[in-house]
Amino acid sequence: MLLKEKVPTPFPREIYALFVIRLVVSAGSFVNPFLAMMLTLKLGYDEASAGAFMSAVAVVSAAGLLAGGKIGDSLGRRPVLAVLQVFTALSFAVCAAVGFTPATPFVIALALGALSGTWPVMNAVVADCAPPERRKEAFALLYWGNNIGFSIGPLAAGFLFSRAPRLLFLGNAAALAAAAATVLLFVRETNPLLAAAGPEPEGNAGKPSGEPGAAGTPGRSPGGSGRGGTFRILAADPVLLVFAVLAILTAFVYNQHTFALPLFLQDLLGPDAGPKGFGAVMAANGLTVVACTALVAALSHRWPALLSVAAGTLFYALGFGAYALARGLVPVLVCTVVWTLGEILGATNTNAFIAERAPATHRGRINSAVSFCYFLGNALAPLASGPFIRALGSRAVWWPIGVLAGLGALGGAALYAWDRGRGPARSVPL
Repeated sequence: MLLKEKVPTPFPREIYALFVIRLVVSAGSFVNPFLAMMLTLKLGYDEASAGAFMSAVAVVSAAGLLAGGKIGDSLGRRPVLAVLQVFTALSFAVCAAVGFTPATPFVIALALGALSGTWPVMNAVVADCAPPERRKEAFALLYWGNNIGFSIGPLAAGFLFSRAPRLLFLGNAAALAAAAATVLLFVRETNPLLAAAGPEPEGNAGKPSGEPGAAGTPGRSPGGSGRGGTFRILAADPVLLVFAVLAILTAFVYNQHTFALPLFLQDLLGPDAGPKGFGAVMAANGLTVVACTALVAALSHRWPALLSVAAGTLFYALGFGAYALARGLVPVLVCTVVWTLGEILGATNTNAFIAERAPATHRGRINSAVSFCYFLGNALAPLASGPFIRALGSRAVWWPIGVLAGLGALGGAALYAWDRGRGPARSVPL
């Protein structure tokens, strides 16, 4: 009997199917990483025009993110996921056929917006299917597959870009077509309202929809039938609302690695060695994710999800803040490994926390709302750091970034303590 209790509840096939989908889509993500080079080298955009267009693409992606969560909750996770992937695949196939024309960037923007809509839908499927006590492991598995794919894709894309650039579109289209086929073959409808008449997803048998996971505080989900809008759900759960606000701060800190860090390395190592140093930093980030995700997930398995996210933000404070003291590439790489551990903690626990708090009928929308907060933080990062760096230098930015991350970690820990102190919550009618 004791041995039986120690055997973990197996994952349903949907979790493994989504792992394959994330790996394949990330490995075939040829277009997005090279979009800036396509605009400047293939389409004749200058740097300012390319930057403006990429900001517009980010806005389109944010809209797709919000729309994907909404329609996934309303029309069904399975069909929406497959349709968005097929639409993106067809869009890239059109780009491959027409080549680099003035209209091509706008087709790419629509495709990337549709692709963004798939992420909250996949997160909702994981939350629906995974046994509550293993949600962290499920999200960690998908995160791991995502990063394995991204460690492969750019190498192939870099080869194709200079030799057969149209194959970038075909390769991306093929990956998304394979992902859509995997959805149709192996992913059942998991929306509790739409799947009520069919067999219940494995791992949720006998559990009420929206049941919070074992890793969190029991009984804290607003739960209920899921009637009402996203904002009403967030307002009904102040912990989830504050968490979404803290996500803006966390994303603001994290996105400095794409803006402030390259500038810092250029100043530190020189204009010739800076880009190579940044490549080494990104390689260290990717290798740390691939090597350490399983270990970090295992060590933090019993930690409450909210407290794990706060711990991840503390690693951000240590890693990003310590860049201010780095005087060479090796210390920079060490700092990178430190904040990457925080990235792993955040990535494997944020979605688990949302799954604990959001009603099952609104998981896609709540995922979209929190993801939009991360997008907002990402967008604010260069806007605020650019003038600061111009005035005080790239090294000066890391102290305030470290302080902001520390405040975010304290805020997350305080939010967890406040939530525990509130005691079991009453169900909030929606």
